[in-house]
Amino acid sequence: MDTEESKHPQSGKLLQPESNRVLLSVVVSTRNSESTLRQVLTAIRGSELARKSYELIVVDDASADGSVAIAARYADTVVKLTGHQAGPAYARNRGAELARGKVIAFVDSDVVVRLDTIARLTETLLERPDVDAVSASREKSSGSPNFVSQYWNLLMSFGEHRHSGRCAQFAAGCGVVRRTAFLSAGMYDEWRFDTASMESVELGERLLGAGHGVILSSELKVTHYKKWDFASVCQEVWHRSRVLARSLGYLRMSAAAPGEVVFTLCRTLIPAVAILGTLMLAAAFVPAPHPTAKFGVALAALLLTNLPVHRFYAETRGFWFAVASAPLHIFVQIVAAIALCTGWVLRDVFGDVSPDATTQAYAEVGLEIWPPVPRKL
Repeated sequence: MDTEESKHPQSGKLLQPESNRVLLSVVVSTRNSESTLRQVLTAIRGSELARKSYELIVVDDASADGSVAIAARYADTVVKLTGHQAGPAYARNRGAELARGKVIAFVDSDVVVRLDTIARLTETLLERPDVDAVSASREKSSGSPNFVSQYWNLLMSFGEHRHSGRCAQFAAGCGVVRRTAFLSAGMYDEWRFDTASMESVELGERLLGAGHGVILSSELKVTHYKKWDFASVCQEVWHRSRVLARSLGYLRMSAAAPGEVVFTLCRTLIPAVAILGTLMLAAAFVPAPHPTAKFGVALAALLLTNLPVHRFYAETRGFWFAVASAPLHIFVQIVAAIALCTGWVLRDVFGDVSPDATTQAYAEVGLEIWPPVPRKL
């Protein structure tokens, strides 16, 4: 497929290939992303990578906009999935199956990389045999200027900043993994994650459990350009928390990847409830306080248990941003707590999400990818 290499000259000569075989395969999964895809692919093509050292594969997940046309101008290979939406896990797996590189990089269609991001991530794998997967963390400044996008981006940035280094948090936005490690771990779990949620964290946990080194870099940054609103944030929190309780196991995942972005939306409710319970018990032995005082005590307890997050907001965006974000943060914590309970109930009543009978049958005879063909590492 024709590309625009002449319009996007490379800015460096890093990772020169030793032969005609590419070292790196960059896989971008997209769905209705024409507003950001051009910028994402331009940044990848402008990276400090020798052009002959990598291939760019775009997998379109049944988009209804012009994403495929945009991808065709930049990518070496474009895969168009038809029918219903399959999810980013499925799309990334299809791209990985076509990848020729020893290292596979996954970049989201709303994530813009710096000039050196992918090159330095890849060099980390080449220089450190004990590491099999490494991902970049997000910039504190979101690409979308609206308040909810700033709040959500900072919340996830807060979790990544506190828990960078060795953990199971293989960030979905931009990460590289050795092809052999990715295939041996079973690739992305595409039947549990039919929409974007925690598929990369779950993959990181499996890689870590299989003895592979997984690192979240606090130095290498990418910018996320997705625009969030109140409804989409609540939907994201609901879906993550429900999947966490039903499919992944809260205790197992929190021990492997203790990131605020995934877990502490509801974790801080536990000490908050404990504080409120203590206050209510003490109130039984004193005269009944005014309703305003009760509300003030409850609010103070929630704010106190979320103090590290609010302090981070104040340091990054200022005092008034932290004040304005407090009600939203408390509300999404409540949503997360309800979703966790829902996930536990679904697991007890219906069990975990399982692949269809055909997929299970092929898995029993060792054919684990789709279309079913023997896997070669």
